[in-house]
Amino acid sequence: MALKPHHAAQRLIQAIDRLTDLGGIIAGLSLLGIFLLIGAEIFSRNLLSHSLHFSWDLSGYLMGVCFLLASAAALKSGGHVRVTAFLEAIPRPVGRILEHAACLAGFAIAVCLSVAMIDAAWLSHVRGTTAATAFRVPLVYPQAALAFGAVLLALQCLAQFLRLLMGEALATGKGLE
Repeated sequence: MALKPHHAAQRLIQAIDRLTDLGGIIAGLSLLGIFLLIGAEIFSRNLLSHSLHFSWDLSGYLMGVCFLLASAAALKSGGHVRVTAFLEAIPRPVGRILEHAACLAGFAIAVCLSVAMIDAAWLSHVRGTTAATAFRVPLVYPQAALAFGAVLLALQCLAQFLRLLMGEALATGKGLE
């Protein structure tokens, strides 16, 4: 028996939300990794008079991963800044149209970002490109993580659009409107 469109959309949203939750966990671990790397660098530099040359490179990569993965999680939970004063001042049907348009615009931008990040990771893989710093990390790894974050953000934009199509309200965080 075929799934009804509403049920299929709900299952897709649930799958995207599970991936987003995983992305949020990885973002939190990335933030913890930044904390540990910078802490180790400060300790090593000040107490051992030796710098950990890789700490700043890895921290930068982790920050990018944290940013993109946390963006999808923030969108899902309503933890991002969303200005609702304008939506409250206009008729509800017009507001719904604007919400749909904003979700589609966000989706289009996130898809473009995803394509660019996937392309960058693929080219780094094909060319064997490494970082130009002393820590010669193959760039395919951080770029692939960034591409995953961008894809996850695009998927969460799609999930938000599907929520709107099904008549659901988008999540809003307390005090962020």
